[in-house]
Amino acid sequence: MSNITIGEFFQTIEETLKHIFDSIRTENLAHLDSAEATMAKLSIIVKNYQIYNNECNDAVKRDLGTRLDKITVTLARLVNIFKDKIDKHILFSDKALRELEYIIGTIKHLSRCLKDVAVTKNDVLTKYIIDTANTLENTAANFALEHEERLTSGICQPQASAVFIDILNTLKENSYHFKEMGRQISCFR
Repeated sequence: MSNITIGEFFQTIEETLKHIFDSIRTENLAHLDSAEATMAKLSIIVKNYQIYNNECNDAVKRDLGTRLDKITVTLARLVNIFKDKIDKHILFSDKALRELEYIIGTIKHLSRCLKDVAVTKNDVLTKYIIDTANTLENTAANFALEHEERLTSGICQPQASAVFIDILNTLKENSYHFKEMGRQISCFR
């Protein structure tokens, strides 16, 4: 995958996350429709990458194609969860919204860093990506525990809880894939 294509992939992820981010507070399905449009672009980029590297003997490049596809799939799942949330009029507390905004904002930041690593192959930036993703995964796990406490104390509604935990798990999975992509991209020397 050329640096231009991988940069385009991460730029498109940032656009997708921005649309998802915008839908959190506005509860506007139009933002999620825009996210789906950018995800269609992601799918084309991934498909082109996989076609280009299908015959490649380099396992890292083939695995990167799989990782790109997994990120696209988790983003699609995230959009579907938010659409369902809006359709069912499930509301989150301000605290839950802030937590999701923090995680999505951090993933957007990781996307920008990955785009830079693809060009620079900077080992320090790669380590930063891995450390930040690890921290983000731990933070999401802590948010889930705090949320469980809100649920058992009656502050949160069970229906909202299931959706919130599903979103957190999907974002954690995305963070994991970003971390692994940082490792894989740094192998291209």
